[in-house]
Amino acid sequence: MSAPSPVLVVGATGQQGSAVVRALQALPSPPQIRALSRNPDSPAAQKLKDQGVDVVRGDLTDSASLDAALAGAGSAFLVTTLPATGAPTEDEQGKTFIDAAKRASLPFLVYTSVSDASTANVPHFETKAKVEQALKDRGLKHAVVAPVAFYDNFPKTSGFGLMMALGVFDAALCGKKLQLVSTDDIGFVAAQMLSNPDKYAGRVVQLAGDDLSMADVQAAYSRVEGHAVWKAWLPSWITALLPYDFKQMFRFFHDKGYSADVAKVKDEFPQVKTLEEWLRAQRKAE
Repeated sequence: MSAPSPVLVVGATGQQGSAVVRALQALPSPPQIRALSRNPDSPAAQKLKDQGVDVVRGDLTDSASLDAALAGAGSAFLVTTLPATGAPTEDEQGKTFIDAAKRASLPFLVYTSVSDASTANVPHFETKAKVEQALKDRGLKHAVVAPVAFYDNFPKTSGFGLMMALGVFDAALCGKKLQLVSTDDIGFVAAQMLSNPDKYAGRVVQLAGDDLSMADVQAAYSRVEGHAVWKAWLPSWITALLPYDFKQMFRFFHDKGYSADVAKVKDEFPQVKTLEEWLRAQRKAE
């Protein structure tokens, strides 16, 4: 009897990819995991090897390496990120992977995009929308997990970093709410998709665990830490100093915001955590 086909995880040493690896390993019947890494000799890659993960060399700009990495894979998780200056764009890298998956006759692919990718008028959202469209155009069986902003982008404990982060977001939002989710829960949902391709094929799951103003975020940290947490005051024009892409993102947060249905997410995936639940889980893990 042949061994089950492995799941190829792109970005397995990054925030989302590593969360997918952990979630796959936590399944009742964990699959064989193959991790794509630009540097299989790095400490992060070695840590994966120590967990029994097969780490293979590959890069989203190198078609030949992707052909080799996808050979024999039963499914794959794809995450794309903003490239270094001069490198192929995010959507070009995504399309390179999708074309390789098509050549390999990959049975199923899960792509992590962003909620409201095609309507936010944010450049690094639009590149993800182009990758989603490429998946449709190539006719690959796939599902998309479309998360909102990450809890993980805030420091796990209070201090100067959290004070400034709250200040920047509050200056941009002017008291409005922002939908948030943990990368661990992105990994969980992606693993559910990868282990149930027929159930999730064709779906786009907009993923959010909470909908909070920065005052709400501040209060959650205060409850978890048991003391008052401070927020810096910054003028509303502070985001005008940011690069265009991020300026547009904060404008989207203020003017429209993400459109995930948090209650619907919790109905389908009750494991998805609120910010306070996530903060408490982080402390237990330390």
